[in-house]
Order: sequence, then structure tokens, then C-alpha cells
Amino acid sequence: MSANPHAMARAATTISALAVLSPVAGLAVEVALAWRFGTSPTVDAFRIGALLLVLGQQVFVGQILPYTVVPIFTEYRTQGREKEAWHVALSLANLLLVPMLLLSLLVFFRPEPVVHLFAPGLAGEARETATLFIRWFLLTYGLLVWSGVATGLLYAHGIFWLPPAMQLMGNVILVALILSLGSKLGAVSLVWGVLLSAALGCVMYASKLLPLMRQAGAPFPWRLDTKHPGVRRALVLALPMLGAVVVMQWTSAMVTRALSQLPSGSLALFGYSWKMGLLVSVVPLALATVMFPRFAEARFSPSGEEFRQICTRALRMALFLAIPLSAWLYALRFPVVALLLKRGAFAGESSEAVSRLFGLLLLGAPAAAAAAFMEKMFYALEKTRILLYTQLASAALLTALAGGVTKIFGAEGLMVFAGPVVAFLTATGFFLVLSRRHRTFLWTEVLLFTSKILALALVSAWIAREVSVLFERISVPSFFSLVLVTAGGLAAGATAFLAAGLACQVPEAVACSRYLRWWGDAIVKRAQSGTRG
Repeated sequence: MSANPHAMARAATTISALAVLSPVAGLAVEVALAWRFGTSPTVDAFRIGALLLVLGQQVFVGQILPYTVVPIFTEYRTQGREKEAWHVALSLANLLLVPMLLLSLLVFFRPEPVVHLFAPGLAGEARETATLFIRWFLLTYGLLVWSGVATGLLYAHGIFWLPPAMQLMGNVILVALILSLGSKLGAVSLVWGVLLSAALGCVMYASKLLPLMRQAGAPFPWRLDTKHPGVRRALVLALPMLGAVVVMQWTSAMVTRALSQLPSGSLALFGYSWKMGLLVSVVPLALATVMFPRFAEARFSPSGEEFRQICTRALRMALFLAIPLSAWLYALRFPVVALLLKRGAFAGESSEAVSRLFGLLLLGAPAAAAAAFMEKMFYALEKTRILLYTQLASAALLTALAGGVTKIFGAEGLMVFAGPVVAFLTATGFFLVLSRRHRTFLWTEVLLFTSKILALALVSAWIAREVSVLFERISVPSFFSLVLVTAGGLAAGATAFLAAGLACQVPEAVACSRYLRWWGDAIVKRAQSGTRG
């Protein structure tokens, strides 16, 4: 354990700041899209291309390669075999690079079947633009393979900031190209943004990774050893995760297929709403990323009790962060969406539709955050088949029911089904397996804690809403009014929640309060030091 009791919180804060800025930039992409393209066929087509980008990100960077590399690298390093650990990781990257390059070339020359698979209802301009996006976006898959392995190696060395920084850079580049070239190049500006972001990201990973390789005496990165038992073990560990991610993206494809049957613009509205969910997930996911190497270390500790304690504390913190944030954003969903999106080609009716969909998505956000933490626990335990089985069950549900739900209840019904319903079923399944098979949680402790936090969150959300109503009465220009309403409501809700948590002696509230005081003191000391300098 680090000598600094706030070391893990500092790491989480650093990547949270980057992870907050990245979704902010991601929302800026949505704002730029809304301003430049509105709900046009270009945005419908971009949702299809983005689905393929998300698949690549999830397969190589978000879900599989980092969580394959870290447990194996950690085990080799604890045995004093770090050079061999590097050999295994680099061989794995080269082994996966070849099929991804072949897949990219195949889709480049024959993108039509992919378009039909993911969006059979698109026609005319939307279909042509989707074909353009899919053809070029999949060329990034080779770069993503190396980025994913590099992410795992950086995590194993306690470096968490670079992946969210790369995501931030990519979103900033995309926004810049949409605003500067979107009117002249149209959809091509989005293609240039994606390709440039992937190339620069790979360069940045290499600049950080090469010094670590030289320090460890690692082999050249183009070495390939398919017969090494570590490489084979990595593949065995990765295959169920690959299946889980592919199945997860299949569920996204089922959602996309169902929405493509609705009137033009439905895909765009649903996509804007889904992106807004990042406002809730960013901080819990940042903490989960920081905690993952700690889960892996605790798993190899002599005492199984350490793993249980760490997992329980992590799940409690996930709920402590996600439940109140979801409640505040639900209470303020209309001004939040209007502040972020309501401008340019994005009409008032679109803002109201996105607000309704966003509110429905928020109902399942805490369960989704808890499930994300428990996924990391399964990765640390190397129980990846459970993730595959869970995704298969979700895919079966969505494949069977998404189309019918959409026809009867529209986009709102599909949002409830694909969001809160699937999130709660997934989180419940993970919790049951971890608590019964691995003795990771205690039922009563988690349920009582969740009930207490939910009650405090609902009260603080009511306060946030009432304060926002007061700010609405201030006579200022429309944009500044939205800023005051949103910021004032969130500040009031957060203050009320933290104060109530401290009054009830909730350990997570006490820890947050101590960390905030420590952080404030550190800022003051730096300011004083700068003044004296």
C-alpha cells in the first residue's frame, strides 16, 4: 500500500479529470454535430460508423487487451520475470495485429454487407454516408490493437492518465475538424478526424512505452512467439472476453436496427441521449480503472479476506458516486440537455425528446456503474466466461424483443429496455455470482448501504431541483440562465448530499470530505509557494 493514504484517490482524481474532460469534449462533439448537421442523414450514418469504432475501442482498448495483459503481467512480475512478461505482451499484440489488418482491408473493399447488418433501414444519402464511414473507420483497428496492449502495460506500471488523455485529444480533434471543415467537406471531415486521432494516439503511446521497455530490457516490439505458454494463456483468457464484447456490440446492433426502422432522426436523438449517460459514468469508471490493478494484486495475496474487503469498499464507493449523480441529473435533465445541445440546427423539440430519453437512461445508471466495477473484479479473478454468458443472455433478450418493443413503445420503450432493464439484470447477476461463488460481498451490508444512499440522494435531488427553480427567476440571457440553473442545482444537491452523509457518518462521505480538504490544502500551499516564488 502506498505511503500516501490519498495516492489512489489522487490517481482516480487525475484520470477522472481527464475522463471528465474527455466526455466534455465528447459532448462537444455532439454539440458540434448538432450545430453543424442537426438530425440529418449524416448524423444517422455517423451513429453506424461510431458503432464500429466503439466495437474496436471495446475489443482492444476498453475491455479485452488491458484486462488480459494486467493479470498475466502482474503474475510474471511478482515472480521476478518482468522481461518475460514484456515478451508475452508484445507477442500477443503482434499475433492479433495480422487478422485485424486483413479484416480492415476486407471491409474497405466490401463495406455494403456491414451496412446492411447494422442498419438495414437506412436508404439514400444516409446509406451512402454510412458506407463511407465504415470503409474508413475500420482502418483504425490495427492501431487499436497496439493501443490496447500499451494500455494494459501502462496500467501495470501504475500509469492511468494516458488512455483518457488520448480519448480527450481525439474528441478535440474531431470537434475542431467539424467546426472548421464540416461546412466544406461534410462527412469527410469526420473521417479525417477519426483517422488523425488514431494515428496521433498510437504515436503518444509509443513515446511513453519505449522508455519503459528500455528500462526493463524488453525485446523488440516486432517479436512474435506463438508457442510461449504465457501467450497461449493470454489467448485463452481473452477469447471469452472477445466473445462478450462481440455479443455486446451485437446488442447495440439490434438497437440500431430497431431504430433504423423509425422516422429519420431517431438514431440521432437516441445517440445524443446515450452519449449524455457519460455524465454519470465518468467518475465511477475512472475509479474502477484505478482499482483494477489493486484487485489483481489482492487476488494473489495470501489472504482471501483482503480481496473481499477491497471489492466491498469499491462497490460501495461506486454506488455512493453514481446514485446521487443520477438523481441530480434526472432532476435537472431538461436544463442540462438544453445547455449542452440546444443551439444551431438542434431544434427545441429535439432538446425535449433527448431530455426524456436521457431521463429514462438515468434510471439504470447506478446499476451500470456497479456492473462496471464488478466486471473489473471478474477480470482480476480471470473468470471471463461469466462476462460472456451475461452478454449472451442480454443479446438474446434484445434480439428477441428490441424490434417489438420499438414498434409498440417507440424510442422511449427501447431506451428503458436497453438501458435500465438490462443494466439491473446484469448488475444483479454479477452480484449473485460474486457473493455466492467467491464470497466477495455481504448481502445485508450492500443492501442497507444502497437503501441509505438512495434516500439521501432523493432528498438532495429535490433540493437541487428547488434551487434550480429559484435561479430560473433571475433575469439574465438564456445561455447564462441555463448555466446558473444547472451549476446552482448541482452544487446545492452535492452540498446537501455530502452534509447528510457526514451527519449519518457514512464512511465514503467522510473519506470524500477528508480528501477534498487535503486537496484544497494542497492547492493553497501551491498558490502560496508560487506567490513567494
